Amino acid sequence: MFYLIGIGLRSGHLTIEAKEAIEACDKVFLETYTSIYSHGSVEELEKMIGKKIVSLGRAGVEQEFEPVLKEAKKSGENVALLVFGNALSATTHVQLLIDAKELGIKSKAIPGISIYSFLGAIGLDQYRFGRTCTIVAPKENYAPESFYDTIKSNFNAGLHSLCLLDIEVEKNKLMSVSEALDILAKIEKKRGKDLLQKATLIGLYAMGSDNQTVKSGSLNVLRRSSFAHFPQSLIIAAPLTEKEEEALEVLNE
Repeated sequence: MFYLIGIGLRSGHLTIEAKEAIEACDKVFLETYTSIYSHGSVEELEKMIGKKIVSLGRAGVEQEFEPVLKEAKKSGENVALLVFGNALSATTHVQLLIDAKELGIKSKAIPGISIYSFLGAIGLDQYRFGRTCTIVAPKENYAPESFYDTIKSNFNAGLHSLCLLDIEVEKNKLMSVSEALDILAKIEKKRGKDLLQKATLIGLYAMGSDNQTVKSGSLNVLRRSSFAHFPQSLIIAAPLTEKEEEALEVLNE
């Protein structure tokens, strides 16, 4: 049996269903390249479930996990892959369920608490969000801008954009809100656009943790923000409704 399990944004987010499934597994793996805990540690999770967790990078999940599934089928073992937040938010993880099905392995996906679970709680209407995008740090010979096009398309349709921020695992570096806005501002300057001046900008810092912080403000204000709590995300909001304006101000004082 293969379990694909979302473990939330902190160890306390683990659901009873997820905990029972992990405890029933012979081998437990953790995908470590898409996010990290906003609070707590993997060691705390290991103590909670009473099992050792093996960390896997991108290659371990996307290229090398099929042999794990085949071995599980051969031995009759139960195997779990844990994913921070909700395991079903990324197509990579859905592909694992497809792989298991094609190999004739029973599988079950168990959702977890993710950044999406907090969007309504900060005061924005969840039905007014468009496509999510990831802001990627430019590198030599690689500087994508498709995320800006997604933001622009959402904004023109009157929809908010949740922007996830790049993680460079090999450097142990997580992008900050201020860095993300620097990247977007450079793209806008090159294109001669002013979307960031029209939108409501909202920084999300370590959501789900004891240090959870939500800050809205102008481009210049958020670019100067220096919150040290990670991971961070950014919302580029379309014009707010009257209720959204009130809720954003009152709920995040």
